[in-house]
Amino acid sequence: MTEPSGSILTALFADGDEKLRRAVGAYAAEEQGVRIVEIVATGGQVLELLQNGLQVDALIVDTLLPDMDVFEFLSQLGRLCLKDPPTVILTLCAASDALRSKLLTAGADYFILKPYWPSTLLRAVSYAASDLQSVQQRRARAHINWHLDSLKAPPGMEGRAYIRRLLLELVLNEDTATADELYRGLAMELRTTPNTVSKAIGRTVQAIWRQATPEYRKLCDFFGEGRDRPLSNMKLIKGLAERIRWELGM
Repeated sequence: MTEPSGSILTALFADGDEKLRRAVGAYAAEEQGVRIVEIVATGGQVLELLQNGLQVDALIVDTLLPDMDVFEFLSQLGRLCLKDPPTVILTLCAASDALRSKLLTAGADYFILKPYWPSTLLRAVSYAASDLQSVQQRRARAHINWHLDSLKAPPGMEGRAYIRRLLLELVLNEDTATADELYRGLAMELRTTPNTVSKAIGRTVQAIWRQATPEYRKLCDFFGEGRDRPLSNMKLIKGLAERIRWELGM
């Protein structure tokens, strides 16, 4: 992990224990590095705040929520499709490696064991939310998913999954590889052929073109292209990658 940058991080804290909420709130009021902007008791309140536009660097959520199972909470959080998702920190009593693995797969980023001192909690938040590589990857994935949804790329098409993989590579690494090199690399990774990858992406690009969403029209305008035919596979992918890198300040 990297050291905290020195800027104030924002967090939302959720726990069914009223005494703990008061203790964390009182300590956070004196803490300089992390500002807890909301303290709530339930997962439903967390989801409602985020859905209504609240943006924070981190969520600190107890695994024993009074209104829903933590896996249901993580599932609903994922379905919000937040463009800039917060770091998800779960507080829990001692748990097995298997449970932690399942929680990570479901969308958790870090864990803090209970009981804890509020100072320990906020110090951990500072490090977790300042882990630049993890934050960058998570934000890149979220922006990619948001743009593909905005373009109405059909979720069930194999080409959408290929586009997502190539976008992540291009956004995180600013890859200058040619289309053929990108296709070959992905084909080797997935044990298929470059032609299969190219054709699957082409079908998805055709589907996107037929939807003619405002997001797609912006891409056409970006390249100075007409809308009477689909953008080429790589124009769409590299155009999106450039747009996302700009959004992320990369």
